Amino acid sequence: MFPRRLPVLGLLVSTVALAGCLAEESAPPPAPRADVAVLTYAPPSGAPDFCTALAGSTHLTDLPRAVGTLVAQPGDVAAALVLTGAITELDDVLDVVRRQPGFLVLDRSLEDLGGALREARDGPLTEVVREAISDGLDDIGDYVQPVCDFPT
Repeated sequence: MFPRRLPVLGLLVSTVALAGCLAEESAPPPAPRADVAVLTYAPPSGAPDFCTALAGSTHLTDLPRAVGTLVAQPGDVAAALVLTGAITELDDVLDVVRRQPGFLVLDRSLEDLGGALREARDGPLTEVVREAISDGLDDIGDYVQPVCDFPT
């Protein structure tokens, strides 16, 4: 069930390098980061700050591979580290979401996904946990895509 939902992951984790946004006009633009999924992203006018926070994530794009690895090789340390990185990124996004009013549904979805990722990292990766991860990615992707307008 998890692999057929991966296109939504692309909506959620489309990422970019935004470090040059504050650079002086006369300075040359920085080289795009190679560790992001999408090299260019400018949030639409009025987009909430969490769009930029999500766009700056780097571990979320590795979730399908890490989850697949943990299914085949429970306890794989490298895969668990990817989940830990994704959890940290989601916690950072959640902090941004909580500083802006009106995003309770996204707040709960991020919290639920973080919990599912923690379960996957710390315990056996059951079908229920895999479905919770997949559903969480779907929920968040469906919510943020219209607001953030990530490139598809």
